[in-house]
Amino acid sequence: MDRRQTLTALLATTLAPATSWAQDFPSKPIKLIVAFGAGSGNDLIARELSKHMSESLGQPVVVENRPGGGGSVGTDAVAKAPADGYTIGLGTSSQMVMNVGLYKTLPFDVERDLRSIGLVARTGMILVASSKMPPTLAGLIAQAKAQPGKITYGSGGPGSISHIVGEAFAKAAGISLMHVPYKGNGPALADLAGGHVDLLFDGFLATNPLVQQGKAHILALSAPQRSAMGPQVPTFAEAGLPDYQAYTWNNLFAPAATPQPVIDRLNRALNQALAQPGLLQRLAQGGSEALGPSTPTDADSFGQRERARWVPFVRAMNIETS
Repeated sequence: MDRRQTLTALLATTLAPATSWAQDFPSKPIKLIVAFGAGSGNDLIARELSKHMSESLGQPVVVENRPGGGGSVGTDAVAKAPADGYTIGLGTSSQMVMNVGLYKTLPFDVERDLRSIGLVARTGMILVASSKMPPTLAGLIAQAKAQPGKITYGSGGPGSISHIVGEAFAKAAGISLMHVPYKGNGPALADLAGGHVDLLFDGFLATNPLVQQGKAHILALSAPQRSAMGPQVPTFAEAGLPDYQAYTWNNLFAPAATPQPVIDRLNRALNQALAQPGLLQRLAQGGSEALGPSTPTDADSFGQRERARWVPFVRAMNIETS
């Protein structure tokens, strides 16, 4: 046997088991790690998604909650898991983008240690105001310019999504607002209902009850089009801020060394799930829209664009993190 034949035989021996293993994937349940608590919006998306992906894959997709560190604990668990496709994660804009800007060091590198499976959904954020505030975005901006630094906006805490997009809104509108941090958006909403804080960025599910009670009104939605959950609410573009964008988003991701055939199989299952009317309906009920079908490359590029946009902005805020 000459050198070329020896090399060919060696490659065939080396690659055959990996190829066969990838063709057999999955042969056991898959763990889907959610980096936030049970009952959260991300958890609900993951559980609905897991049902449909299980049908496509022929194996259970089991959701496991690993909250902590603003999503870093769960993200790190996936980054350090065996790269065999049996541990994947539901990513969020907090994990994949905001934390990169917030923390000087993370136990993982988003682009080195993780790879995307595909995009899941995007959820537009709404600007809600207490009942004492102007009923339109234009009216709010005019008042803020007349009273710089007097109008308050609540957030779920320093570095939370509601904090960051609130600062981005103030910059886009050319106004100065006073930030009032809370330990979560829930307490902030309660104070907004009581008129103790003027503004808050959140979602339809959380804020619609206050609107129905007459304790708040919604000024604008950051999304490409109006939502069925609030068809009367204009987009920021319609309300006069066409360049302002503020949304959360989800993807599926895996350890970086996961074989491409396994990533491709998971991607097919994800895209098949996102084509199911039941899943699309559940997403819409939460004010979300599917971002699929997408390829792993699409998802990687999406994340890179989001980091290029938000990480410098977040770092410039100089938010102190523990």
